[in-house]
Amino acid sequence: MSLAEIPSRLEHALGKARSGVIVLAVHGLSSDVAKQSWLSASVSTLSSTVPSASATALLTALTGVPADVHRVPGTVYRNGSGLVHAIKGMPAIPNLTTVLERHSATVLARELDLLEGTWAQALLRGCTRIPAHAPHKLAAQAEDPPLLVANVVADLDKALKDSRFVWTYVNVGDHVRRHGYDESVHEAMLRLDAHASRWAAQGWTVVAHSDHGMVPVDPDPELVEAWDAIVREECVIPSGGAGRTRWLYPKADRLEVVFDRVATTLGDTATVHHATDLGLPQPEAGPVVAVAASPRFPLPDPSVRYENGGLSRDEIDVPFAVWQAVQ
Repeated sequence: MSLAEIPSRLEHALGKARSGVIVLAVHGLSSDVAKQSWLSASVSTLSSTVPSASATALLTALTGVPADVHRVPGTVYRNGSGLVHAIKGMPAIPNLTTVLERHSATVLARELDLLEGTWAQALLRGCTRIPAHAPHKLAAQAEDPPLLVANVVADLDKALKDSRFVWTYVNVGDHVRRHGYDESVHEAMLRLDAHASRWAAQGWTVVAHSDHGMVPVDPDPELVEAWDAIVREECVIPSGGAGRTRWLYPKADRLEVVFDRVATTLGDTATVHHATDLGLPQPEAGPVVAVAASPRFPLPDPSVRYENGGLSRDEIDVPFAVWQAVQ
């Protein structure tokens, strides 16, 4: 059961809902925290994408297709002769229809609405976009999850008056990346559960899911340096990937040498794979892929406290929750 099933599940919900369907796309929420907090919902578990990263996962969740079709295999990957940042850049993305476009959804994209790249355009094409009420305050809200939820709820309550299908982005992930799943995250999700129950009592079917979970990290500075040395000495362009899954683009005839060197250097902090074994599209993903097996794994941003991208249960397991409309 994967995120690719979400469009068909939303289609089914739209066909049965009395008032309509509300979708809460919660960034960075683990399945375990959701099950502890969304007490009024029916919560099941889906699998995120490989890697477990927002750029790949949200596109799959809205189009219903895997990375080898939508061609966004991670946050940073090869696009033409160089690298592109999927969220901040202008990658070439196939013209795929999302479930939001098919049903002319009203979208409260919040931080996503501020992005100008082709990734955000692909997600939100064909939707009625309602700009954030105070975009300059979004960063402060993301630092305070209960405040974030209060603002999301206030904007949603206004949007429900004129739409049957509303999708909103709930960014708890920025807080988790710095502070983990602390009490404020649990409190915010409990409050979201209470409001979802209120909407359900008004006849709305409410659906919530996340893109990935996150885990504590403590990258080893020596391994960070060693990874950078392999890139300098053996690769044609910098490394790509997403957090705890990273890949390399070796020079011609150096693929197996790089594979062995990465495996030896990272030891028990990673498992090393050929990209095709993980279903990652080529040439976008580098052919040598390292997946974290330890908090010590070298990260592209060693300053974070929690990260995602890997294949551990806490990163891959994502919640899918439904608050059924009261008939």
